[in-house]
Amino acid sequence: MVTVLVILGYIIIGFIEMVPLYKKKQKKELVLYSVTFTIAFGMSLLISVGVKIPSPAEPIKKIVLVILGK
Repeated sequence: MVTVLVILGYIIIGFIEMVPLYKKKQKKELVLYSVTFTIAFGMSLLISVGVKIPSPAEPIKKIVLVILGK
């Protein structure tokens, strides 16, 4: 049931947000929003079916430490 609600929610939000971008011919914004929206939808769908998503905090911390040289 939660999965259905997630799908319906994303359909409604996607329609509300993407149609104005399409009508204003804002292609770059539409592509960026679509990519971000798709990633968020995929993660939300996985969480709704019970898949455990690992936190990105540790890899980000390691990358920052490598960049800063510590």
